[in-house]
Amino acid sequence: MKPLKEIIKRIPFSAYTKKVDSAIRFKMKIEKIKVLPVIITFRTALDADLEAKVKRLGLKVKYHLPLINGLSGRIPMHQIDSFSSLFEIHKIYYDGKAQLAGAQSAGAHPAVTGLPEPVPQEQRAWEIKSSYLSGKGVTVAFIDSGVYPHPDLTRPRNRIIAFKDFIRDLEAPYDDHGHGTACIGAGFGAAMDGRFRAFAYDANIVCAKAFDSLGNGFYSDILAAMQWIVANKEKYAVKILVLPFGTVLCDRNFDVLRRGTEEAWKSGLFVCTCTGNLGPSEGSITSPGSCSSSLTAAACSTEELQPRAASFSGCGPLPGKADKPDVIMPGCRVQTLAADTAYLPKGRGGYNIPPLSLSYREASGTSVSASLAAAAAALLYQNHKDLKPDDVKSILKTCTHSINELKRVQGMGMIHIRKLEEFKK
Repeated sequence: MKPLKEIIKRIPFSAYTKKVDSAIRFKMKIEKIKVLPVIITFRTALDADLEAKVKRLGLKVKYHLPLINGLSGRIPMHQIDSFSSLFEIHKIYYDGKAQLAGAQSAGAHPAVTGLPEPVPQEQRAWEIKSSYLSGKGVTVAFIDSGVYPHPDLTRPRNRIIAFKDFIRDLEAPYDDHGHGTACIGAGFGAAMDGRFRAFAYDANIVCAKAFDSLGNGFYSDILAAMQWIVANKEKYAVKILVLPFGTVLCDRNFDVLRRGTEEAWKSGLFVCTCTGNLGPSEGSITSPGSCSSSLTAAACSTEELQPRAASFSGCGPLPGKADKPDVIMPGCRVQTLAADTAYLPKGRGGYNIPPLSLSYREASGTSVSASLAAAAAALLYQNHKDLKPDDVKSILKTCTHSINELKRVQGMGMIHIRKLEEFKK
């Protein structure tokens, strides 16, 4: 009997290209790989009989993913032909990894115990905060490396109202990388003494941990996190979902994160994504920032009087009709919250923690920009909770001012908080 790889080589590419991710075909060239992590979506509704059929072929199920009508798990490499021949299977995606979109990871900028002296108001017009909007009553969900129970998020009241861990399955919040805390803090942190206050300092936070201590997350964990948030959006009053990460694809026709993002949008969540940190070349936006539905944020530097696009910020255009990015927000050396990445909670309580030696830090990356865009959306939702995601996206893009960059770099420009305050339906 001829080796499987020799048989596959003789099968026309057209038999695989429509169903099987090209990343899988690349992996099949590696002799030592016997099992493949995959995500399978189906043409027909996934029922018990169909699940039993794919299990008989060797699928070891990791997650049920009704959000995309699919399953994730592992399959024997020698069975890929049998899977691809099933009519009920729509696509077989490789379960790869996405990376958090922090251009500078934790520790790259010096953390500080205090806060910098304020500069004159006219020199930070782009940092003007709302005079009366705070995000109160709005819940924002993050899929990230977790969230540290920082005092600026838990006092005087605990605004971390739900946490789900898809990495270690711990119950209480923690962040062993620091990225999640930095992103959340940039848009939603608030010190009790008022020295540090982000745009939406009174919004509630839901966090799903789908990224490990190195800042990597499997697509399947990310999709399971999306599904958990969608399933619980009514319970926690979630209006906004932030996806501060990106991945580079072998084939844009096999973009399972974009598929999940579109489904989350259709469920009624306003989704904020980022362009990724592979700029500034054209067409450098990563997935899921390439999703046409989501609000995609690019990053700029505001260290000078005139904001400038960050050199790392991903740029459009994208293939097809998608006009990206949508907006640009600060993403260089943004003041935010530090995390104790060595802290692990014990039990459900998990809040009896030692004080932080370093309370604040600076963070960069398009992920920070996505958080700030989400904070602006939270301010809008505070006064207009019945708005649809498409309406919110349109309003945010209207309430902008240009920073004099090309549209493929800045989108419509930077969101102006004062314009949001003045918006009336």
